[in-house]
Amino acid sequence: MKEEARSSAPRRMAMLVALAVVAVLSLGLLAACGSNGSGSSGGGGAAATDETTMTTKTLVKTAANELALVDWDVTDADSPLTISSDDPKYAEYVEDLSKLTGYNIESLTMQVSITTVQGAEIGATHEFTYENTYTVDSLEAVVDSKTITYKDGDFK
Repeated sequence: MKEEARSSAPRRMAMLVALAVVAVLSLGLLAACGSNGSGSSGGGGAAATDETTMTTKTLVKTAANELALVDWDVTDADSPLTISSDDPKYAEYVEDLSKLTGYNIESLTMQVSITTVQGAEIGATHEFTYENTYTVDSLEAVVDSKTITYKDGDFK
């Protein structure tokens, strides 16, 4: 029994490492497909706008996903919130976006709507938790020396 328990921990660790390697390789493959502009577009159309559109979609979706992880002291009363690369309060957030996307984000300004929802009650104190959800309403950025813009609904 003890030998089984000892061997399962390294096995689990090896499986986690293997899973992480696969995830990193998959992300790299997806990034490579999107960055060369040759994807599987079916052969026609405006190839020049495809790269810009993909960059915009990637940045907006990554920004929205990362907003779910931030812990800023804001509520729905602060909505709409302006997030700017010029504001030191958001510098780390913009830097994280740059690292996650692999883009050189030279400047970024986005308007974000905040909705605050009540969460679960904490039994000991009878206080309620509150969670913010964010929606990217608009985004203007200079990414890899290209200007990109987004307004809510552009990709629906």
